[in-house]
Amino acid sequence: MHDILIVDDDAQMLDMVELVLRREGFNVNRAFSAQDAMSLLEHETPDLLLIDSLLPDIDGIALCRKLRAQTATANTPIIFLTGFDAPFSVVDALGAGGDDFIRKPFVPRELAARVRAHIRRAAFYIDAQMPVIRILPDSYQLFINDREVTLTRVEFDLLLYLCRQPHKLHSTEDLLVNVWHYPNGVGDAALVRNHVHNLRQKLELDPDRPTIIQSRHGRGYVVKAHIQLEPRTA
Repeated sequence: MHDILIVDDDAQMLDMVELVLRREGFNVNRAFSAQDAMSLLEHETPDLLLIDSLLPDIDGIALCRKLRAQTATANTPIIFLTGFDAPFSVVDALGAGGDDFIRKPFVPRELAARVRAHIRRAAFYIDAQMPVIRILPDSYQLFINDREVTLTRVEFDLLLYLCRQPHKLHSTEDLLVNVWHYPNGVGDAALVRNHVHNLRQKLELDPDRPTIIQSRHGRGYVVKAHIQLEPRTA
């Protein structure tokens, strides 16, 4: 399921866009201002952003420039929602780093089609840019591209479990059960959170804007990388 973040201070518009996208199978988060959006983006990176050109704090153009300046969202698809009375032109929106624009009012089917198209296009780009994680379980060695990374045993076991099913979302409970082998309902989410933090410090180029171990707020963690897992020797 793909994650969409909508940034718009019009509650009625948010309700309508969210309804359209949820019907298409997308997971939707909403922000009412640029500041709200930036706060949400500290914890997770969506697959696409829909941004209104007019926001109560800074405008959508300025927000788009901020997003393009950050590693985590530098290549995330951004679609502007613009009214006919918007003070910015389409040229301004695209020049700020936007990928597309949709004028209000819009046809729901067209909105859904454009969102799907941009997510498909981004997937090809992301796939080509993703790092390679090579894991040697027998020797507890890990390489990010050509760089060897030293992990503790727990960190190695956690990353190995995540990498056995890359791109699958793993909840905190799932990790506590299958990595720490705690019974259901036992264990502290802070334990997982702290080990993920430590992994990011060692794996990510920018740990504060993680691209390899990504969070989905309230739902868990997912690894975005090409995985090369060498089989154990007999």
